Amino acid sequence: MSLPRKTLFAEGWVDYYCQHITPVEAQLMKHFCGLQRFCWLTAFFKFMSRLGDGYVWGALALGLLATDLHAYQWVVAAMAVAIAVAVTVFMTVKKLVGRPRPFETWDSLTCAMLPPDQFSFPSGHTMTSFAVFGVLCVMIAGSWIMLLPIVILIGLSRIYLGLHYPTDVLIGALLGTVIGLLVGRYFVDLV
Repeated sequence: MSLPRKTLFAEGWVDYYCQHITPVEAQLMKHFCGLQRFCWLTAFFKFMSRLGDGYVWGALALGLLATDLHAYQWVVAAMAVAIAVAVTVFMTVKKLVGRPRPFETWDSLTCAMLPPDQFSFPSGHTMTSFAVFGVLCVMIAGSWIMLLPIVILIGLSRIYLGLHYPTDVLIGALLGTVIGLLVGRYFVDLV
């Protein structure tokens, strides 16, 4: 099966990837998405995906500011900057790469939730979640213990719901973490 692509960006790599890696990912997703028959699990992953819309980060920011405005104002500012950078990066990369969403390419994959935009690579929900995670790892000691399960589940939800390939989520997590760590380090040095 020949997969459509929007751009000639890194043509050799894109061709290889589309022909060899994407079909393997689609087969893995077929098994994972097969679990959608369990309504309770689908409801759980829809909830986790919605957290990635930003609600959990907004609530966390408000909670931090309500706890101690002076102590956490720079943390919240760093979270906002990391999210802004992550959104800029993922929107740019999505337009450059133009990877279709899995359910648009593979008939055997279903989508259990409407996608927020046209392209799949990288996962924006995952990237922004891991960007906030990176900031908080640097700026609030020990916070990673509570946040890591949440951001991992947000990323997994995007695969489970048929919105992203596993590599979309993996690259989103890596880029988001790097963005968050760099922004967090910058704010620590600033303050």
